[in-house]
Amino acid sequence: MNLINDLRSNLLYMPKFNKNIIAETHPSHYMMHKYWGRKPHNVVRDYILNFTKPGDTVLDPFMGSGVVVIESLKSGRKTFGVDLNPMACFITENTISDIDFDDFDSSFQKIYQKNLELFSYLYLTKCPSCGKETLFENSVWDGEDIVKLRGTCDSCGKFTKDADNHDHKLIKESQSIFNKLDKSKKLFYPKDEILKFVKRNGKANLNQFFTERSLVVLGTIVQDIEKIKNKQTRNILQMCFTSMLPNVSKMIPGDLDSVNGKSGWVISKLWSPKVHTEKNPLNSFRERFNKVRKGKQELIGVLDNKKAQILNIDATNLKSIKNSSVDYIFTDPPYGDSIAYFGLSMFWNAWLKNKVNYDNEIIYDPCRNKKYEDYSSRMKKVFLELYRVLKNKKYLSFTFHNRNLNIWKAVMDSVTDAGFHLINVVYQEQAVASGTQGINKKNTLRGDFVYNFVKDKDIKSSNKYKVKQNDMESEVIIIKKINEWLKRANGFITSDALYEKLIPFIVENHLYSDNGNRVINIENLLRKHLDYNFVKSKNEYGWQNK
Repeated sequence: MNLINDLRSNLLYMPKFNKNIIAETHPSHYMMHKYWGRKPHNVVRDYILNFTKPGDTVLDPFMGSGVVVIESLKSGRKTFGVDLNPMACFITENTISDIDFDDFDSSFQKIYQKNLELFSYLYLTKCPSCGKETLFENSVWDGEDIVKLRGTCDSCGKFTKDADNHDHKLIKESQSIFNKLDKSKKLFYPKDEILKFVKRNGKANLNQFFTERSLVVLGTIVQDIEKIKNKQTRNILQMCFTSMLPNVSKMIPGDLDSVNGKSGWVISKLWSPKVHTEKNPLNSFRERFNKVRKGKQELIGVLDNKKAQILNIDATNLKSIKNSSVDYIFTDPPYGDSIAYFGLSMFWNAWLKNKVNYDNEIIYDPCRNKKYEDYSSRMKKVFLELYRVLKNKKYLSFTFHNRNLNIWKAVMDSVTDAGFHLINVVYQEQAVASGTQGINKKNTLRGDFVYNFVKDKDIKSSNKYKVKQNDMESEVIIIKKINEWLKRANGFITSDALYEKLIPFIVENHLYSDNGNRVINIENLLRKHLDYNFVKSKNEYGWQNK
């Protein structure tokens, strides 16, 4: 019998878990700040409840926005949250922190009212019906020119209008104020050079993603927040500030008809479409304050943040965590080149003046000479550390979403070489499509794979893989299996359904490479043997035999 079947039949102590959980909508405390790759909270919670008991210690070495940390605390567990990205630690710490709501409210009102009095006139426009001045809510630009505005007149109601001389005059006045403040060095704003890997168009520096008018207001607000004495209040207001930055930037595509943004920041790059919006940052600051306040209220009395340790350290060296001290690990490791967490987070880190250790980021980024070898080497160190800190006969679960077998192989080799044993692979649907999926709706994975491993020193790794390749190439084995699946599916299978079966099959049987030891390109292999078409009777795209 092969190793995986041995494990499944002999590990009687293993908690059963092999189901796809229906993802629930995130509550307000997860909507306070954007971050990429946020997993459904109820899925994470169910895994924690399944593999641990109250009082156990849960670790997430790639914490991100802190879902594992938060759900561990809500479930009565102790937890370590580790992330080298300062922004991940900032979001998580502010989500679970205790705050003085009275000080939060009064500090916000003081800053908001001050800046409203100073700068609201820069956002005045004239009602196209009666000519009365009113604050505009949104504007749409075409390149460097403001072309349309939307607002609400006290007398005439809601309106949209073409930009007029009054609007253009205020743009020039804003530019003059910006130049004066900038020259006198009374205004802070980040000028960091954008990392090449996340650069989508001609913008070279972060400040180019904002109008001069926005920089005047944002630069003043962020300096006002820095002056707040109470650390918790200062941090939570900084969270209100950074959470609004994408919405008041040039990254939101503009709709010239409705004079609204077409979407939020859904593409995992730093880019500015030619037709984009400029929102009133004073309105956005107030809106984000209300959202953050709602999220913080939701967590009152729900968790004990003293049971959490948030560590801004490298996951390759978990020196703060003792040997065999962790009861369960759930994590979402970096997907190679799928999401450049550090590069994207510079949009926030720079405004907070955070120091970022880009050199030790785990990513495939050839622009920084971070290639597969570097990614693989760092992942091996991580999983060796995870094996060290996890108790014997305890479990590691991680999610993964990438179709590049170079990345899969690097991760799976790292886990198994560290000593972990694969129990099963569960396909888990996502609640919301990611930004990458939004770009490529025809041929994409709409979910993640959850890999469940055990650390058991009593198990010896022998007879490792199900399929005995002998002289048969991996590609032949893979295509043979795909044809079996196609036959059962009446000759048609979607990418989602195919990869749900294919990735676990490749992983469990170690079919990454051909006979020449070259890692297989799955997309090329599929297109060589199959056709990818839209089938009207199915009303969707999928794979068929040629």
